[in-house]
Amino acid sequence: MRHFLLALLALAASAFAQTTVLYTKPAAGASGAISGKVDTELTHAIALNRDYTQCFRGDLSDGGKSFRISGLPVGKYDLICVTKGGQIFEGVELGEDGSKLPPDSVKHFEARIKKADTFFPKAKIHRFGLIEGGEKMMLFVERLRDTLILRQSGEKLDSNLRRIEVVELIKAKDDWQMLNTRHIYREEAPLMDNAPFFTHKFLPDFSNVRVIDSVKDLGSINLPK
Repeated sequence: MRHFLLALLALAASAFAQTTVLYTKPAAGASGAISGKVDTELTHAIALNRDYTQCFRGDLSDGGKSFRISGLPVGKYDLICVTKGGQIFEGVELGEDGSKLPPDSVKHFEARIKKADTFFPKAKIHRFGLIEGGEKMMLFVERLRDTLILRQSGEKLDSNLRRIEVVELIKAKDDWQMLNTRHIYREEAPLMDNAPFFTHKFLPDFSNVRVIDSVKDLGSINLPK
């Protein structure tokens, strides 16, 4: 992202831990990689390791329809693909199904997510799951700012700002507390009022991709329309 956004991103900082460097550099000497070809133009192809700490952005070719994420250490990764048409396809492991949580619990964690970063007035929880016997929760969250953004010089920025992150919450009595967050996408978006969130789809085939010391080729992938 352009350098003039650095100051306002600092204003967005919250009390909990945040990502300081968005994408992990390819590991020196690592020959592991994930490649594939989709039927829709991408803007981002991302591999997130299973402990949510390393996030690698891939290279695109063939008009944005082929990707290769290189320099990956041996391990298991979940993929996130963002299309030019405003769709997210992801396979991030978030734990066990949490759909049976009591309504009050759901209300509490939804409120916690919205209040966690007020720089982004809009937040959408695309998906969530429970880990450690329900004591912790993992969430796939999109944040959007489609209100006034000023550059460091005080000039108006003629774009919106969008961020995607994986958030970790911990249970605290009858409420939830923010424990950590891993930003995996942060980009400007075309300027518009009432900007929509991305269309989201979970793809199991994008989960648990094992990488050794060679290229893991996923072949041709037909993304849902």
